Amino acid sequence: MVQKPFSLSMRDLRRFCPQGRRYILQGLVRHSKILADYGIAQNERRLCHFLAQAAHETAGFRTLVEYGSDRYFARHYGHRRDLGNRGPADGVRYKGRGIFQLTGRSNYRSYGRIINIDLEKHPHMASRIDISIKVACEYWKKRWMNKYADRNDMRTITRRINGGFNGLASRRRYLRRAMSIWSRRSIASSPLLRLGDRGPRVSKLQDALRRLGFSLVVDGIFGSRTRRSLQRFQRRAGLYPDGIYGPRSQKALMAQISYFSRLSPSNKKEFPMNQWKSYLQSRTIWANIVGLAAFALNLAGFHGLGAEDQSQLVEQLLIVI
Repeated sequence: MVQKPFSLSMRDLRRFCPQGRRYILQGLVRHSKILADYGIAQNERRLCHFLAQAAHETAGFRTLVEYGSDRYFARHYGHRRDLGNRGPADGVRYKGRGIFQLTGRSNYRSYGRIINIDLEKHPHMASRIDISIKVACEYWKKRWMNKYADRNDMRTITRRINGGFNGLASRRRYLRRAMSIWSRRSIASSPLLRLGDRGPRVSKLQDALRRLGFSLVVDGIFGSRTRRSLQRFQRRAGLYPDGIYGPRSQKALMAQISYFSRLSPSNKKEFPMNQWKSYLQSRTIWANIVGLAAFALNLAGFHGLGAEDQSQLVEQLLIVI
């Protein structure tokens, strides 16, 4: 049975790249049929690998033109014969554009011919979102990327797009985020909640955070205030503060609520004190305090508190506490 192609929505793209420019995200939604035509939207791996690479190349869908000055492009790309450039002016004229950052005179000429638009003569058109998507899809098709996406081979896809492995960690993070949104399993029963989500599950999260003392309005909207409160809770629980409500955050949140609910009314007053005690027993906090104090003393002209002395002082403080 052939699966129905995935469709893109502003809501999902906002969850994927909250800082993305509106015109880019709207363009992806408006021209998402192009992805289906190239088989990219046919399954979750293809779509997520494609979007992960595109998000990294465009700084989270914030630009379709490579960042940098004309001087930089002239110096670094102008004499790149492998890109077909003939001098500094070509470095500027054929800088990276589009969601996969098409670069170099020869690539502009080649992909312009494929999509029947003279990009060599009109290079700025490569940053138009619909043309950008077509070029990226042709690039994807030419290098047999669907095959590698089906194998979940991130390294090969990255090397074929980037020429190396620059930004591999960032691309992996985008891929994990994409899979959490567009995976069919996630769509059916995903425990993840992110900035921009709405509904009763968000209300339950907000209510749980309120019970732990966070100042929130239970309105069912995952806004910036809910995200900040969740991040504060994640730090307190020793989790990475990404502001995303997933299984680990849910488990930690329920454990704290369960513990708090078992306390007698008289002991509940001691709960914040227990939190402060755990903070004061943190080696990282004292190391930062001692480090800042030593830095201030050095600025004031007092010397002699080196790294080893700082470490010993931290150990003594922890013993006393």
